[in-house]
Amino acid sequence: MSAAGPLTAHRPERVAVVIPAKNEAERIEATIASARGIPGVDLVVVVDDGSSDATSAVAMGADALVVRHKTNRGKAAAMATGAQMVAIQEGAERADGGESFSEELHAEPRSPGHTGPLPVIDDRASEPRALLFLDADMGGSAAAAQPLVEAVLGEGVDMAIALLPPQSGAGGMGVVVRTARRGILRATGWEATQPLSGTRCITRETWDACQPLAPGWGVETSLTIDALTAGFWVKEVPADLHHRATGNDLRGRLHRAAQLRDVLRALARTRHLSPELEEDAAAAETPEALPATASESQDAAAPETPSAVIPETAPTTGTGPGTEADAAAEPQPERPAAPSAGVPAPLPVGGADHDEAKVWAGLADLDEPDAELADQRRLTLADLPVDGEFSDDETRALGDVDPAELDALLRALKVEGDFASDDIVYLAGTDLEQLAERLDAAPVEGRFEPAHAVIIASHLQVGEPQIPASLTAPLTPEEYTSLVVHAAVDAENS
Repeated sequence: MSAAGPLTAHRPERVAVVIPAKNEAERIEATIASARGIPGVDLVVVVDDGSSDATSAVAMGADALVVRHKTNRGKAAAMATGAQMVAIQEGAERADGGESFSEELHAEPRSPGHTGPLPVIDDRASEPRALLFLDADMGGSAAAAQPLVEAVLGEGVDMAIALLPPQSGAGGMGVVVRTARRGILRATGWEATQPLSGTRCITRETWDACQPLAPGWGVETSLTIDALTAGFWVKEVPADLHHRATGNDLRGRLHRAAQLRDVLRALARTRHLSPELEEDAAAAETPEALPATASESQDAAAPETPSAVIPETAPTTGTGPGTEADAAAEPQPERPAAPSAGVPAPLPVGGADHDEAKVWAGLADLDEPDAELADQRRLTLADLPVDGEFSDDETRALGDVDPAELDALLRALKVEGDFASDDIVYLAGTDLEQLAERLDAAPVEGRFEPAHAVIIASHLQVGEPQIPASLTAPLTPEEYTSLVVHAAVDAENS
């Protein structure tokens, strides 16, 4: 668990189940019936996210409150719609007076036009329901989410996350899980066992504090980071839940590629939350000490745990799950914050730019003229196709790079949109000409997104992926990126 909550004055006494669903007509009825058996649950909302089957009709027949998206809008949107419907239902209940409704005869003089008793509504004691998010395909096992409800209603936990047992038929390679786990650890100091677990019970206060949600499959990662950094108590709770696992067929691979894309996007939203390391902070207080490079900072120490976030299990530096040694077992789409050993050297510079490069490489003392060079350097780097601003560490890491040459190479890529600042730092240490050739030769219709290009760049050492017979060219950028990731995994495993 994280912090020693609770942090709210009043705890919820009831729970609303929210079930995002798409084409789950065969399983949704059993899931609803099982969820209703959880003590404290008195409302079930099903969000049909663009189904082409009878999911909505079956859910309504099971007496759930159903709302339907005309088109598929993704998991995060379905969760948001479900929470909104719960709030609307609670507003209607308060308008009706709820359980505390009573009728009283008002003393004279009565309000003009009233001839009968007026309702008296007292909602001072009302507390919004906690939200329990369940997968639509859990069927009869949904009742096993009860420990999550008990943690929130009884223990004072603000967000309880289900720890699921091994799922039969699961075929994932762990790339997405490790990416999410490390991102959460860096941003909060808390190491999640199952960072992508979507079965969660959340207080309304916590839910509201985590808005807006990250889109798509990045929603779980962003919920965890946002809740922890806001000071809420987050705890993983074992629950014997079972759902249809994603296999290792083509459909499963494409699903995991979409997950990876959305998790990377969610982490990009929270990069500014990464806690400073103690050694970096101490160095910053020493005038004569120069800040460490971004790559050195990552390996210097474990992230400092915020005062409101106390890890249940302290992050380790050994070979356990989620550590660097464990992640090294297979190619990772995650990239270092700055070029490191084994990565091609950054683009060379010379002449008058050499002194400026020395400043940002940490090889010269920072005096007043150098500060002016630093400002000029920052303005020059701002011309790159970057979404946001470069941090001091990132600017320093790009000290040996010719901005004009890097800009030309980045813009020559078959990519639509701007890169995140740390993506550019990583790409500056790769062979961008080789990356351009790979993207140009890919049998893809349209242009890649920046996240796709970074993932492919991290696997340039792997040859062109084989296209399964079930796929016909041209591919989508997501399909091609997924095949690259799994080709790298297969190469490492063999």
